[in-house]
Order: sequence, then structure tokens, then C-alpha cells
Amino acid sequence: MSDQVVAAVAHSTTARPGPDAPTVLYLGLRRSSLEWQAELDAATALGLRVHVSSDSDVSHTGLPAEQRGSFDRTTPLAVQAARAAPDGPPAAVACWGDKHVGLTARLAEDFGARGIGTAAAAACTDKVAQRLAMEPYGLNPAWQSGATPDALRAAVDTLGASGKPLVFKAAHCSGGRGITLITADSDLDVIFELAAENYSGTTDFLVEEYAEGTEHSVSGLVADGTVRILGVTDKYLEGPLSASWATAVPSARTGAQVAELKRAAERAVLAVGLRTGGFHVDLRFTAAGPVVLEIGGRLGGDLINSHLIPLSRQGAVRPYESLLTLLTTGQLPGELPEPAQGAAMVLLPKAGRPVTELVGTALAHPRVTLAADWPGTDTVVAVVVTEDPAELPAAVADIRKLIP
Repeated sequence: MSDQVVAAVAHSTTARPGPDAPTVLYLGLRRSSLEWQAELDAATALGLRVHVSSDSDVSHTGLPAEQRGSFDRTTPLAVQAARAAPDGPPAAVACWGDKHVGLTARLAEDFGARGIGTAAAAACTDKVAQRLAMEPYGLNPAWQSGATPDALRAAVDTLGASGKPLVFKAAHCSGGRGITLITADSDLDVIFELAAENYSGTTDFLVEEYAEGTEHSVSGLVADGTVRILGVTDKYLEGPLSASWATAVPSARTGAQVAELKRAAERAVLAVGLRTGGFHVDLRFTAAGPVVLEIGGRLGGDLINSHLIPLSRQGAVRPYESLLTLLTTGQLPGELPEPAQGAAMVLLPKAGRPVTELVGTALAHPRVTLAADWPGTDTVVAVVVTEDPAELPAAVADIRKLIP
């Protein structure tokens, strides 16, 4: 492994800041240690003390009890906010999951800290509000919304006249929950029950035309109307609405197409009114150009920001640290050159094999820099690095051949 790659993936060894250091309040942490350790290390590297409050146990982080808090998401937002806060006002508030975006924005405003704003947070956690905001910019597929079984039937009757596949989406969900294809054989009453997946407790939903094309995620930061794109990612899918089995930076689309994806993401971010913070925008590149699938009011996962963007830029850009710098100082990174390397995460099904065996097989590949169990799934994740970004798609395909 080159010294540059080692530097890009190594965690900070700086001593933890003392009790008088400025505090960053994290609401929740990502499940994989590859990501949550990078989150903690990003704060440490900037001299920030960490306080983590979550609706799940975070004792595995090794943080002392005084730097951990908890709250119950079934209580009103104001009660959650009171329980989540550390003893003193934090210098920044950040989260890594959609379910905490609203609380993060609320606490940032309560403490007078920089943030995306509560109005933008409400839009980012409401797929109907996102579609309404983006309608003037031509970023939507054909769509309709509703909250009742009758409204669902009416939407399917109207949109189905085009003959294109349709998708049902619960309006207040993330991570693929509450989403399904609607076919001629679908029982709409059963599909309506997916609205129960809403975080909000409502039955709000969308029905929209399925956008046929390649899938991508755009990661970035925004500060008072200035958008800085950190990376454009390609997602590898098995089929419609399937979870991605690989994500790769940079995108293998043409330079002109990548520019279109960036413009669409920037318009989407500004349309929903994101003020200051991180974001990810998921899109499909269709025959007619980019269509936005959703906007997230926080940096995304899948190792994109913790590993892939730093690796692809040889450690010169670290999104977690850039976000905390923005939130604490208001400073955005400058314009970024194109990535000098290629980096991807590839999920390899265990298929009954021991984790150590599959990890060892992956690490034996010359392009793989790390491999580990992927928590909550029956897979192992391998990180692939190429010195030439153009070689990345072939390297990803080669890693996939490790599956018998």
C-alpha cells in the first residue's frame, strides 16, 4: 500500500481534547466501526471534544459516561432536544442518519450554532415537500401524493396511464424502507400499509414514475447559498429499487454528464433551502438527464465520506473534518480538482463462508486496501483503490468475481 493511501485511511492518533475544549454534539453514530470511528477521529483531529447522544446504545465507542447521552424518539422534539444536549452549549451539532436530521437542526438553532435550518430539515425528511420544492427546476419524475387508500388508487390510475413502471414511497422514510414497485398485479391495500414505515406516524406517501437509468450520489457542503461538491459516486445495483452492492468515486460518466449531475444536485440543495451543513443527493441519470430521487440533509454513508472521497483525493479532502470545520468556523473548502485516484466499496456476500476467510480472500487482491465485516448484513465490505480512476469499473468487476 502506498504512503498516500496509508495516510488517507489512517485514523488520527492525536490525544483526546480536554474538558475545556469546544464540544461537537453528535446525534447518533453510524453502525460500522469503519464509519463511526472516522466520525470520532474527525472531531479529535480538529481539537473538538465529542458528546454523543443517541436513541440507541453507544457504549461501544469507549467514550466516558459524561460524554454520552440518550433520548427517546417517541417523545416530542422539544423533550428530545432537552435530553440530547450536553451540559454546555456545543460548538457544532451534527448527525449521520435521516431520522436525526430534524432534531439536529432544532438543537443547532437552540444553541445559536450553524446548521441546515429547521425548515430545510423538515423538507429533507418529507419526500412530498422535496418534490414540491424541486418542481420548478424540472428535477422530478411525474408524481402524485396522498395519505389515504383512495388517494393511492387515484394516483395509480392517473400516472399508470403512461404505461411506465410506478414506485410507491412512504413520505418520511429512508434507507429503502417503505418503498416498492407497483405492478398490474399489486394489491394497493397491501402497498398502502407500507406508509406505516413513516418516521412521522402519518400515512403520507408518494407515487411516481420509475426513473430508468444509472444511479448516483452527490456528496457536498453548503454555506449560505454556496455549494461545494465533494464527490460524485456511481452506485452498482442488481435491479430496480435494490440496495447497491458497490459505490465508486469518481463517477465513470462523461465529464459533461458529471457536470449535469452536479448542477442538478446544487439546484436541489438550494431548492429545499439548506443553509449551512452537509448533504447528499441521490439521482438517476435518465435518457432525458438527471432526476433527483431524494435529498439528505446530512453527509451520506456507504464509506463514501469516511473513506472513498479521502482515498480518491489522496487524503487532501476529508468530508467529516470539512463538515466540522464549516459548522465551527463557517469556512468552506476551496474549489476541488478532479480525483487523482479511484476508490470503491464492494459488498461481498458471505454465502456461508467464515468472515475471516472472505476477508482474507479480499485482502489478497492487489487492489483491496481493507476488508471487514459489514454490520447488520450478511456481507463483507472491501475497499478498492486504483491509481488511475479510469481503471476503477474494471477493478470493481474483478473484485466481484471473488464470489463463487
